[in-house]
Amino acid sequence: MIPYTIERRGDTQVTNVTLGVWLFLASEAMLFGALFSSYALLRVSAPDWPSGRDLLELPIGALNTVVLILLTSLVLRARGLAPTAAATRLWAASALGLIFLVVKAFEYSSEIGRGLLPSTNLFLALYFTLTGFHALHVIGGLAANIWAATGQRRVGDAMTAGRVQALGLYWVFVDVVWLAIFLLFYAS
Repeated sequence: MIPYTIERRGDTQVTNVTLGVWLFLASEAMLFGALFSSYALLRVSAPDWPSGRDLLELPIGALNTVVLILLTSLVLRARGLAPTAAATRLWAASALGLIFLVVKAFEYSSEIGRGLLPSTNLFLALYFTLTGFHALHVIGGLAANIWAATGQRRVGDAMTAGRVQALGLYWVFVDVVWLAIFLLFYAS
């Protein structure tokens, strides 16, 4: 067995799973930080900037915000539960993630149908880039949820608890990124 999968490391006082997810989230923060920095630089240098309220559907963005917050709440509330109960919460959270993606797909379809393409202007180019990367992170989170939920019987209580803890951190990060997207694009 790999050391420190369940026990805390002596040097960091966290398990390898927790350390690994924090390092991963740091790299993701750099990715999204670069994208948000691009947004800031392009917005302040643009002679005019469209309002997201005029181009995007605020209620759809708000709906997806609620869906993501509920998803993360389910994952966070799965911590400390027995593996079977935690897996049930992860499956429910995954259903919400699928709802988020379906709503986003309909939203993209509507926007493209109205001629709102990434090539239209910088606002839409950044919108599609940031929301697209975010959607990829939701897909990755769904895969991780399914992996943790299906593996709970095989790896036991302690490893499942570590996986659920890591997923909680991941989904909080995904929520924070979405909230920034929502504020910058939908509510602007």
